[in-house]
Amino acid sequence: MRKYLKILLVLMVGCLILPASLAQAYQNPQTLSHEWETYGSGDPYILKFKGDYYLYVSTKDSETGIKAWSSPDLVNWTYAGLVATDPVTKGAYAPEVIYWNGYFYMYTSPGGNGHYVLRSESPTGPFTVQTPNKGLSIDGHVFIDDDGQWYFYRAEHGQMVAHPMSDPYTFGAGHQTGASIGGGWTEGATVIKRNGKYYMTYTGNHVHSPAYRIDYAVSSNPLTGFEPASKQNPVVLSTEGPTIGLGHNGLVTGPDLDSLYMFYHNWKGYTPEGWPIRSINMDRVVWNGDKMLVLGPTATSQPDPDMPDFHDRFNRTAIGSNWYNVNGGHWGIYNQELMWQDSMGSTAAHKQITNAATDANYTAEFHMKQMNRGTSASPRYGATFSYVNEDNYGVAMLSELHNRLEVNFVVDGVSQGWVYASLPSGFDYSKWHSIRVEKSGNEFRIYVDQMLKIVQSANLGGGQVGYLTEDTHADFAYVAFSNKVDGSNAWDAYKPVPGKVEAVHYMSGGEGIAYHDTTANNLGGEYRKDAVDIRVNPEGGYNVGWNQSGEWLKYKVNVASTGAYDVTFRMATTMDGVQIRLWDGTTDLTGIVQIPNTGGWDEWRSITVKGIPLTQGLRELRVEFVTGEADFASMEFQHYASVPHLTDNFDGSKSGDWKQWEGSWSVSGGLYHSAGGTFAKATIGNDHWADYTVEVDIRMNEGGGDSGIIVRGTNPANGLELGQGNADFMQGYYAYIKTDGVYLGKQNYNWSPLTGVNLALSTGTWHKMKVVVQGTNIKVYVGDMNVPKIDYNDYSETAFTHGKAGLRTAHQSTSFDNFTVYP
Repeated sequence: MRKYLKILLVLMVGCLILPASLAQAYQNPQTLSHEWETYGSGDPYILKFKGDYYLYVSTKDSETGIKAWSSPDLVNWTYAGLVATDPVTKGAYAPEVIYWNGYFYMYTSPGGNGHYVLRSESPTGPFTVQTPNKGLSIDGHVFIDDDGQWYFYRAEHGQMVAHPMSDPYTFGAGHQTGASIGGGWTEGATVIKRNGKYYMTYTGNHVHSPAYRIDYAVSSNPLTGFEPASKQNPVVLSTEGPTIGLGHNGLVTGPDLDSLYMFYHNWKGYTPEGWPIRSINMDRVVWNGDKMLVLGPTATSQPDPDMPDFHDRFNRTAIGSNWYNVNGGHWGIYNQELMWQDSMGSTAAHKQITNAATDANYTAEFHMKQMNRGTSASPRYGATFSYVNEDNYGVAMLSELHNRLEVNFVVDGVSQGWVYASLPSGFDYSKWHSIRVEKSGNEFRIYVDQMLKIVQSANLGGGQVGYLTEDTHADFAYVAFSNKVDGSNAWDAYKPVPGKVEAVHYMSGGEGIAYHDTTANNLGGEYRKDAVDIRVNPEGGYNVGWNQSGEWLKYKVNVASTGAYDVTFRMATTMDGVQIRLWDGTTDLTGIVQIPNTGGWDEWRSITVKGIPLTQGLRELRVEFVTGEADFASMEFQHYASVPHLTDNFDGSKSGDWKQWEGSWSVSGGLYHSAGGTFAKATIGNDHWADYTVEVDIRMNEGGGDSGIIVRGTNPANGLELGQGNADFMQGYYAYIKTDGVYLGKQNYNWSPLTGVNLALSTGTWHKMKVVVQGTNIKVYVGDMNVPKIDYNDYSETAFTHGKAGLRTAHQSTSFDNFTVYP
């Protein structure tokens, strides 16, 4: 056993923490006050500025003006009125706002007829038009890179297009980014940068379609080379249920400074004029290495976004007892909205320090502007962090004199030396700017206006934060810190159930509280800095490894409703007799679960346990490794549903419980007919069915196409409506026959052929077909019901474990009879 070769097993006993209650919660879809009547709120975009959020949405086509709302927490929104009223804003699509150097720039495409740029000195306007029509399609999005270079992204048929910008109003030549949804119309881009990589989320097909959906792609270049994340896409999709037609998202950092939230809209129907009615939704985004995962889409109560561990908006008349002064200066509060220091003429570092202190790892955010500077050699102003005393602290300061960011650390009274980073030409120090500090271990990452400028190491722990000036009169606004960094918010986020939980997202709290691990250190040395052993997963991201008998991990989940669920564990092991178990407190949910020998530590298998009882609300589930050793990647929860014995001989004149998604279907002569000429599918049953058998008699009435059975089908939609012409609008498996053989493939809004065998099958003749799905195994029978023609195991991480049954044809007139589903 791998760990036993390295360490001596030490057994420790974990204690239980009772789950919290769901006291503050939001629920999708959400309704805003003063929404456009009979139109709702579509294409949401969120701007964060000085600790507050501003939401902008598309304008109803018959109306003029752009509406906005503000919020301190992403949940409670206050209507801010019409922030733009120029006649050009009639039917303004997808307005997005970016702050730069004292101005707010808005990009919108009224009526979809080209873009205009508007500008304001406030996020709530008034925005005034600055440019003529710039053209460039719809859904403009602006991203500013670490070097201050601007990029503009827009919709196009085939893939998103990116334009470098020379200023806020001037767009260079377009570049094909590679980010595409099925080669069709692609829109609604949002770009963020993380660990040196560019992540683009975007939306595809038609805004009126229930299959409107969100994908993402990754590149090392902001203009080109975006590779769709095929193993995660679509990241947001729902074609049936309380929310459908999900798309056009924006991404914004949460109030805790570390979490990331995705805002998107759902489709509710049409206005009398034929335009979509929409509502906004939000769900948390979490990371596992380079993998971006959306904890959703949700339509049940979810915990409100976390607030920072400390924040101050200075909404009072005096500085107050939560701060203390170091080295003097003349400090005060202005208009209950900011703190100022106006003493000049001295090079002393005048400081205001919070009494509140961070943990060892944290994220901090500061906002400031210069009112005046002195004549000394180094007038500057900025933030201090990891402050313990005058012998141990860090500072990040803005210098107009040298047009740069200046960073220094003092450790045990010794300066570690100033480090400098140039700021963009024209940087206006009299306007509001932000400094962000991310501390992880001994590494400090310093951002100015979201641009990463300096990465530096220093032997400092956590500490207090504050503001300081040297020979400068400066104003200081919203300040906050959170004891989270690098996406560690995911560890204590309550993951929605149904949903997927990454193994590395066990809760925080340490040995005996969040986990029991028999080694003092992380043997894999990856991802997290506690004793749990984590390694790189060849399927992407990281997994927990070297799990031994008696060890356990605890996870926070938010169970949608009390009832029975199926849970699928993603595991790898080279050992026989491995056993695990899932607990909720002292309740054994699963009993002993046998984990098969998968044949290799990188050979992953999905093991489903059906019908476990879960209780609604916030829970802490514990995965126990009872016997043996296994690596653990994830667990995914689905509602449990028993499979009935269902038979349809089509003896009536109607299709009964069948739902037809496209094509021409009819019932006559005791048969179910698909007319052919295009692709067609019909489904029946429950999204939560897991293991079952489907039988049907098939008669191919013509050659050249194919006909067969759908199993484990979810999120079906009409691939012909609205000019889409996509045969693969579904997630699930399709087993089918042609005149030359039997085949199996997988649909995930694209097509992946899996396997097939040659077999001569005639038209005009009845062929009995059976498909059996059990676990990850799929057997396909044709003619001989005892020996399968196909026996296939889908061991991939994209295997489908649950879904409806159905029938499908492609360019073939087909008749079906004697359809049966049974467990």
